[in-house]
Amino acid sequence: MSSIVALQFPTLALSESRLDYYLKIAKDNGANLVVLGEYVLNSFFTELITMPKSMIKEQSESKKESLIRLANKYDLEIIAPFVSVDAKGCRKFCLKVSSKGVKNYEQQILMPYAHWNEDKFFQNKKNEHIKLFTFSYENLKCALLFGFEAHFDIFWQMIMKKKIDLVIIPTASTFESNQRWLELLKTRAFLNSTNILRVNRIGKLKDGWNFYGDTFFINAFGEVQDRLTDKEEMLIVEPQKADEARKVWEFEKIIRNFL
Repeated sequence: MSSIVALQFPTLALSESRLDYYLKIAKDNGANLVVLGEYVLNSFFTELITMPKSMIKEQSESKKESLIRLANKYDLEIIAPFVSVDAKGCRKFCLKVSSKGVKNYEQQILMPYAHWNEDKFFQNKKNEHIKLFTFSYENLKCALLFGFEAHFDIFWQMIMKKKIDLVIIPTASTFESNQRWLELLKTRAFLNSTNILRVNRIGKLKDGWNFYGDTFFINAFGEVQDRLTDKEEMLIVEPQKADEARKVWEFEKIIRNFL
């Protein structure tokens, strides 16, 4: 089983040298999949809303080209949240880049709060039905969620039904929310018998926003197996299939007749 690497970064500069450095280390450590947090390729949301669209587009296109180039250079799959810009405005995606091409997951539920109103700023499609973005990584069934989406039961019902082994969650968590995120995702992992890799960003903004890192990996029994601090670091994990947890607790089997 190949490793998966989580890279804990602030927003990256346009130069790809820093990312290149870490991707080489990831590959040297046997990884074939690398995950970045939210607002690492792009400036953070509060900065985006004051930036000209042309500048956001330049930033996004440059970073996307770098991801494609580096994915091919190291034969890696890279998962990274990304802001797309077109004539209608900005949309928030997650890219899955590999030597085989680029796949997009468009965020379906965005934050609507006064201090952080992504729902108003981004022009993401309003889907009538929620869909789960899934993919295979070696022998694992994987799913991808944005951080805010992890709060909603509808995604976890699909994760349980599809017997997902690993849920990857890029986040941009800030303020004093670290304990809440830990308890939330430990519970989600245990009740849905799935591993969770949460990848958070770091960095301080001029307006006082502080992103604390605390990237972590939780196994399918709801146990934290490894985590990072608040520094620029990388986490190397080797998730196993979640069959054992599903067999022990049988949550999906018990509830199946009621769904």
